[in-house]
Amino acid sequence: MHSFLLTSVCLSLIFARKAVASVAYCNNQDFESGALGVSPSQTYEAALYRPVQLNYALPPDDCPANSQIEGYFFFAPEGPVAMQGGGLIMNPNGTMIYSASAFQPSFLRGLQSYNNSDHVAIWIGDGSPVTGGHGSGYNLLLDNTYTVVANFTVKNLGVGADIHELQITSNNTAVMTAYPTQAANLSAFNGPSDGYVLNCAAQEVDIATGQALFTWQPLNYVDPSECYAAIGEAGSGTADDPWDYFHINSIQKLDDGNYFISSRHCHTLYLINPAGDILWKMGGMKSDFTFGQGANFSWQHHARMHDTNTISVFNNGASTFDQDFPYSQGLLLNFDESAKTVTLNNARSPFNRTVTTSQGSVQILDNGDSFVGWGDMPYFSQHDSSGNILWSAQFAPSEQEVSSYRVFLHDWVARPAAPPSMSISNSSSGTNAVVYAWWNGATEVTAWQLLGSTALTPSRAETLNVVNKVDFETTLTYNGTRRYQNFQVAAMNANGEILEYSSFTSLDGITSPKADNETVTAAPLN
Repeated sequence: MHSFLLTSVCLSLIFARKAVASVAYCNNQDFESGALGVSPSQTYEAALYRPVQLNYALPPDDCPANSQIEGYFFFAPEGPVAMQGGGLIMNPNGTMIYSASAFQPSFLRGLQSYNNSDHVAIWIGDGSPVTGGHGSGYNLLLDNTYTVVANFTVKNLGVGADIHELQITSNNTAVMTAYPTQAANLSAFNGPSDGYVLNCAAQEVDIATGQALFTWQPLNYVDPSECYAAIGEAGSGTADDPWDYFHINSIQKLDDGNYFISSRHCHTLYLINPAGDILWKMGGMKSDFTFGQGANFSWQHHARMHDTNTISVFNNGASTFDQDFPYSQGLLLNFDESAKTVTLNNARSPFNRTVTTSQGSVQILDNGDSFVGWGDMPYFSQHDSSGNILWSAQFAPSEQEVSSYRVFLHDWVARPAAPPSMSISNSSSGTNAVVYAWWNGATEVTAWQLLGSTALTPSRAETLNVVNKVDFETTLTYNGTRRYQNFQVAAMNANGEILEYSSFTSLDGITSPKADNETVTAAPLN
């Protein structure tokens, strides 16, 4: 197990980094060469966040504005040289929207629909998917105020939910992976007779009650001889280092009640019914399907069935100890369940034709485009409906150990329950003040208002300045003859309405609630 999340902050002190601009770079060769540091990051004057810096290796036409990219990036950079853990929501222009670092050690997993509305999904636990690892923990769902509305994990498996998968179904159940250890005689596989395997599990749990509705583990259904990761390559088979022969890494519950499961180490996608029976195997040593040219995959991730004849899958084509393809691809496949054939619809390739030995994701967007996260290669890209690449962004140089298990592109509107934050510069006075404002997770803010109060205890506030928001943190200044004892900021939307006020902060650092005459004028979120 790899606990990079637990050590990344400490390790980050070892590696020199250069603070760089917040907006994204556009084909900056110094970024890719490492001249800007092994893991370039953004820094702020007062906000204590250090998100990764983006560089568009293959930029859109209007980089860095990147206005044609619709939505926000949801991902969780990690690795021994990565910045703060937890995960990020980032604007396509490279500026941060939200840091989940308060939930460390954790992974932000994109949006999931729960009770018919989108929620931010976060996994919290010990472990990491880097180099084939796993974890044990639990999942949180946050609403559009970033309030935790659900907390759940797997049941009766001896371990918690794993990082690899979370799917919230339309029935408000959660489909998750887990990695329990089981004793097994491994002498037939050149392992110890008193050995141990990771008999990884697919489980569906009712979120409201915690009741396990379905549990499936491969050892009863798939013989280890059908898989490609030998003892010594994926664990030694001991209690301290169990053999991960199957390595489940994606599950999807289908509308008909069946489960679509990916085994990375068996190179196989399985269709499994609610009784646990394998209905068919696609790929691997005992495939029920034949494959057309370009449709094969191995060491794959993130398999999704989109209809009765279309599948997307991230074809790693390699592991840390084996390589079958010259470079990785995101595949869109057509399959005929009756004829048992699989053909290539189209493929999406990385901008620099590299191989991804672990992790990766393919998201099919509503307009037919696709969004690909390249796993242990620190970049992501958008492709048109034919698979042609439109642009590609990176969040670290290619050769550095920085990755993201999956990356998603989502529309998102959020207004945090916590009020905006502010800080007054130490050099400020009552007539000459510099104030820094930010609101972690807010998506509607287009401007900031600076307010002041002359009273020792704030009662009524006066507007001093209004500044457009261009970055996560905004600097506001006041220079005048009237002396103010307390300062405050208000977040404003595109209509000039007040979204929320911060507390007042005095020049002495004492905080007070907002004034009685201050009311939010923006309509509540739905």
